[in-house]
Amino acid sequence: MTLSLLMPLAKKQRINDYWTTDSFLLTPAFGQIMPRDRYLLLLKMLHFGDNNNPNQNDKLFKIRLAIDHLRTCFKNSLEPFQNICIDESLMLFKGRLAFKQFIQSKRHRFGVKLFILCDCETSYILDFIIYTGSSTEITQFLEVGISGSIVLTLLEKYLNNGHSLYVDNWYTSPSLFSILHEKKTNACGTVKINRKHMPPLKEKLERGQHVCYAARNILATKWLDKREVRMLSTIHTDEMIVCGKTLQGEDKRKPLCILNYNENMGAIDKTDMLLSSTESVRKTIRWYKKVFFHLLDLSILNAHVIYKMKTGENIPLLQFQIKLIKEIVEKYQKFKPRASSSKNIGQDAPMRLVARHFPSHVEKNEKKNKLMAKRCVVCRKHKIRKETTYKCAQCNVPLCIFKCFEKYHTQKKVLML
Repeated sequence: MTLSLLMPLAKKQRINDYWTTDSFLLTPAFGQIMPRDRYLLLLKMLHFGDNNNPNQNDKLFKIRLAIDHLRTCFKNSLEPFQNICIDESLMLFKGRLAFKQFIQSKRHRFGVKLFILCDCETSYILDFIIYTGSSTEITQFLEVGISGSIVLTLLEKYLNNGHSLYVDNWYTSPSLFSILHEKKTNACGTVKINRKHMPPLKEKLERGQHVCYAARNILATKWLDKREVRMLSTIHTDEMIVCGKTLQGEDKRKPLCILNYNENMGAIDKTDMLLSSTESVRKTIRWYKKVFFHLLDLSILNAHVIYKMKTGENIPLLQFQIKLIKEIVEKYQKFKPRASSSKNIGQDAPMRLVARHFPSHVEKNEKKNKLMAKRCVVCRKHKIRKETTYKCAQCNVPLCIFKCFEKYHTQKKVLML
C-alpha cells in the first residue's frame, strides 16, 4: 500500500522503473521497502470478494467489503460543521465497464461516478455512493425520484441536526426541499424551471434585477446577470448583498442565496484538484482495483483534514502523505531485504556509487594545529594499516586520495573480502 501511495510522488512511465538501477532514474526507497516481483505479485493477488460465490445483483460485489468499511469509517470519524454539500465526482476509467459515465464538466470526463457528501468548511468527505445505474444501492423515495433518493440516502445520519445542504440543479426540487425542511435540514441550490411545483418565474428582468416567490418556507429566486440564475432555498430571504462595483462605479448586488451557494459548492471540486497531484490510480489495473486505490486516496484526504484539526498544524497534503508513508514503513517493515544477485533488477545500487562525491580534508586538531589522520576504510577492510588525511565529503569516510577513493565509489564489492 505504501509503495502505491509513494508512486505518484515520483511519477514514472512504468512500474518497473521504480526499481531500476539506472543512476538517472534511481529511487532507492522502493527496493529498500519491498522487491519488485513481490510487489507485482501482491498487486496481482489483490482481491476484496469471493469470485467463486459472486452476488449477481451487486455490480460492486468485487469491492463491496472495502466500500462498506470505508463508508462506515468516514461517517464515524468526524462530525461536520453546519454547511454540507452533495455533488458528483468522476474517477478516470476508459476501459469497458457497464456503469461507466460521461460528465463533460469534470476533470476526467469518462469513468466511475461517485455521489459525495462533503463538509463545506473542511472538505472532509462524510459519505459516498458509487453509481451503478438502476442497481445503485440507495433507499428509494418515489416522491423525489432517483436524485432526491440519493440525497436522502447520503443524509440519513445527518437529518434532524440543523444542517444546511447545498446542491446543484440535478438534485434540487420543491418536493425534496419540503421533506428536508420537515426533517430540520435546510437546503439551497440552483433549480431547473421544469421541476414540479415550481412557480413560473417568467418575468423579464434587466441585468442586476431579481424576483422572488415564497411558499411553505421555500424561497424561489430568479436573478439576471450575464444569464438567468434560478435558485431554491429554505435558508435565505430575498436579501441582496453588495459584492463589488460595476464599471460605472455603482454598487454591484447579488442575492445572498447565490453568494452562499458559490462559497459552499466548491468543496468537492477542491478534493478533485488536490487528488490531481497525488492520486495513486494507475492505467494498467482492473476497474475494482482502481476504485480501491481511488478510495484510498480519499481516505488520505480525510486523514489530512483530521490531522490538521487535531494538531493545528497546517501541513500541505503532499508533506502529510510523505510523513504518513514513512510512519507506516517504520511501523510495519520488520526486516530489510536481503542482498540479491546482479540478475535481480529490484536491488538498488549503494548511494556511494551513484551520488556526487568529492574529496576533502579530515577534521583538524585545533590544539596541535594539524589534520587528524585516520585509517582508510578500504585499506582497513583488506587488513592494510594505512592512514590518510583525506575523506569523501558526501560519505564522510576516510579514504586514500589515490586508488582507494576511486575504488570505493566505482566498485560495488570493494568492501567485501
